Amino acid sequence: MGDGLNQLDPLTLDALRALGSVFEGMRRSRGMSQRRLAIRSGLSQSTISRLEAGKAPWLRAETLARLLAGIDQVIDEGQPRHREATGPPGWELLVRRFEFARRVRETEVIVHARRIEKTSVLLDAIAEREVARSPEISSET
Repeated sequence: MGDGLNQLDPLTLDALRALGSVFEGMRRSRGMSQRRLAIRSGLSQSTISRLEAGKAPWLRAETLARLLAGIDQVIDEGQPRHREATGPPGWELLVRRFEFARRVRETEVIVHARRIEKTSVLLDAIAEREVARSPEISSET
């Protein structure tokens, strides 16, 4: 059974890796193992591992919400409860990470366009110089 990754476009693959990285960072920042998060969220440790590696395109929004809930809760005397606000909630971290990634991609596109423009200007200048020199070359022969 394939994971479907070979059918995805490069931007989607990048987004899956970014999503996994964000989840891993949130989990680690709370000192939580994958196994512990699996218990809290009711998912398997292998599902969490695949998500963090960016290799789980089949995950549904419900599954991601369960992971966020598992990350954002604390266990107090055996009873889960939502954690106190000691930092932004998981969903906000996801939004920030993807907004940052979008800005990086836009910047890369702008830089690439500027390089193309500079190259085009240089090629035009070289072509004009060659055209200007061509009568001299043909009159010498």
